[in-house]
Amino acid sequence: NVSGTRCATDFVELPSIPMEHFLQSPTVLSLFDIKGSVPGAATHHNEDPCRSIDTHTQILLAALDQIYHSPAALSPDFDSTAALATLYETRGLIPYVPGTSWQTQFGHLFGYGATYYSYLFDRAIASRIWRKLFAQDPLKRETGERYKNEILKHGGGKDPWCMVSTLLETPQMQHGDADAMAEVGRWKIEDEVSVPGRH
Repeated sequence: NVSGTRCATDFVELPSIPMEHFLQSPTVLSLFDIKGSVPGAATHHNEDPCRSIDTHTQILLAALDQIYHSPAALSPDFDSTAALATLYETRGLIPYVPGTSWQTQFGHLFGYGATYYSYLFDRAIASRIWRKLFAQDPLKRETGERYKNEILKHGGGKDPWCMVSTLLETPQMQHGDADAMAEVGRWKIEDEVSVPGRH
């Protein structure tokens, strides 16, 4: 918190998520495939069939985090387990299991404090970084150095959107929020009406 490495919470997951892409790259996996024993190292890696379920679960967790940090949580009769059960029964793919309260062991709902959505947000940005910079040649030293110098070395010392904007060479991201969301694909940047908060 005080050493200069803490950054904006909605940016905090970005440095680690690209590693998930490296671990799915046949080029990277082949480095460990000394005797041809790493499945998928020599062939194209298939998309994880559970990725959509994982994304849906992350959306539910982000929604639960918002509920837990909303005015509803100030009510004396607020029940975090009932809120979890209701969310899973109304929006979940897998029903809530009565008698469980796993949310009491999930520290991210406290540590992130209403910003758990940042994992999904940063996953979108990391995908953009991977596609634009690393997908064709994930082992290119110059690209890794550029990522290190533009993103990793600053910690919380620079505005995150300026860093990403410089890295991706997308000046529209320097304005933050709405422009950043447009850039990572949630909204069409050319459609001014579709981007909330744009002037």
